[in-house]
Amino acid sequence: MRDKIAQYLRRRFSVPASAKVTVGPLTPSIYPGFDRTTVTLTEGNRTGTQSYYVSKGGQYLIQGVLYPLNVDPRKEVEEIIQTKDQPSAGSADAPVTIVEYADLECPMCAQMQQVLENQLLPKYDGKVRVIFKEFPLFSIHPWAVMGALASECAYQINPSDFSAYRTLIFKNQATIQAKTARDQLLALGAQAGLDRTKLASCIDAKSALPRVRQDFLEGEKLGVSSTPTFFINGKMYAGALTPAELFKAVDEALAQATSK
Repeated sequence: MRDKIAQYLRRRFSVPASAKVTVGPLTPSIYPGFDRTTVTLTEGNRTGTQSYYVSKGGQYLIQGVLYPLNVDPRKEVEEIIQTKDQPSAGSADAPVTIVEYADLECPMCAQMQQVLENQLLPKYDGKVRVIFKEFPLFSIHPWAVMGALASECAYQINPSDFSAYRTLIFKNQATIQAKTARDQLLALGAQAGLDRTKLASCIDAKSALPRVRQDFLEGEKLGVSSTPTFFINGKMYAGALTPAELFKAVDEALAQATSK
């Protein structure tokens, strides 16, 4: 079945012979009648993943997200999103949690980083926690996966340097080039206070890649398809928000949290 899926995807999407298509094991899904698998496409240094659902009889392959209509959406979101041991800013016991799925090569994400860092967190000090998730749009952004990997490496090496490093990457986003991304990311890491040797070793060994994949697959399961996408106490907001829109959403979440 896995070979059949790989051959079909190659023909259906005209995947070049130079690219490797790897279909992961079929595992039971939460949806009756369907198994789940993850397909990985590797070409050169670029790697991308996509979730698929396969009907039990092997007749149908579904790309995307299936939403169970008999489940409370907010509760489902809360169960899917992992919040422990995640890069974050703000108070851990804040009544409002914002989870952002972002791409370090996304211009709108860079704009939102400034809003989060310079406006939101100071305004709602102690009331909001922001959790950062990696969602690299590898099909359109050539160094996004490398950036996500470096970002997660920074968190593994020294969590206290993560925010400064992330901010520096966004500030220098326009100057980073795919061919020189590794060296540029290492230089920015040194500016943020990270040990350059440790960061280089982590990037080259792809030690943090499982965390990037986990974030990406988690986002896909939630229906994330563009960046930035936010979940504010479980409520989804896709796309960049103006400061006014963001503050309104936080105020509504605060009001609901304090009324319980």
